Amino acid sequence: MLWKPSGLDMAVNWASIPSERVQGSVLNGTLEEVGQVLLVILALSVVFEVALTPVFNWRFFLLHFEGKGAKTPITVILALIVFWGYDLDIIKDLLVSLGYLANMTFGGQILTALLIAGGSDGVLRIFTKLGIRNHLERKEKAEEARQNAS
Repeated sequence: MLWKPSGLDMAVNWASIPSERVQGSVLNGTLEEVGQVLLVILALSVVFEVALTPVFNWRFFLLHFEGKGAKTPITVILALIVFWGYDLDIIKDLLVSLGYLANMTFGGQILTALLIAGGSDGVLRIFTKLGIRNHLERKEKAEEARQNAS
């Protein structure tokens, strides 16, 4: 049985998914697999932030582009070029980790580039929303440890 969501270029072949991954009509990926994909997004976000810092701190860039909204489009375009060149689609990888059989799409690469352009802070917000990492809880623990140390 083949399922194809409208507007998306992917298909799920239910017969080819191991039965332990399909429970009724709900697909269940493992938290570990999803975490690995999100870790890749975080790592790539940090790499892009660090790699583009010299460009964004360059005197010419500061003089002509600072405060004019140029950083995000530059990051998105560069990320899209890199992901297209290396055939990376983290959205597809995330869907696969959730149990879907997904093909790489240009739309997935665009969403991946947008995620990366959001920076590591955006990825950490995803971790928080999924309950994998809570930055507020971590801050509280750090503050408590500082108070206990003094």
